[in-house]
Amino acid sequence: MALDRLTKQDWIKAGLKALLVSGADSLRAEALAKTLGVSRGSFYWHFAHVNAFHAAVLEEWERVATETVIKDVEAGGGSARDRLHRLCDIVFSTNGGLERHFRAWAAVNALAFEALERVDRQRMGYVRGLIASSVESLEVADALTRFFYLALVGKYAINEDFGLSPDELTMIIDRTLPIQTNGDTSAN
Repeated sequence: MALDRLTKQDWIKAGLKALLVSGADSLRAEALAKTLGVSRGSFYWHFAHVNAFHAAVLEEWERVATETVIKDVEAGGGSARDRLHRLCDIVFSTNGGLERHFRAWAAVNALAFEALERVDRQRMGYVRGLIASSVESLEVADALTRFFYLALVGKYAINEDFGLSPDELTMIIDRTLPIQTNGDTSAN
């Protein structure tokens, strides 16, 4: 791939792929240049230093793993319960490898830790917004939000299939989260 053809986004995409396959230690200019078949000079053409590259990878992960997911959930419309179901469908249909690597990276890297904190706050804020308008108090909304988010993150932490069918997942959401449907605050 020629230097003039390789874009900043190509490097970011390669970084995300390397992170998924090998973890954060793989996010080095030399290793990525070799994978892409270019010199390290190509890397430094797009990024002043490795930390700038890391920041770009983290920004892309934030966008894809949070903002895009929320947009996809919202695009389907429907009630808060419908959107929670859609969110679970998205989360439980992925293997979570990239999420696990980002969380491991955040445990040892301040830049990744800050990004992870932003992502967790944004995701929890979104879930809380879905829940809060339909439960009896903010305390209940906060508790249900934490429980729900821990379940979603826990899905990513387990490196195997939960084995939950879509019907089982629907039953769990409906019984655990008392989101109003047509004015009714009880679960189905």
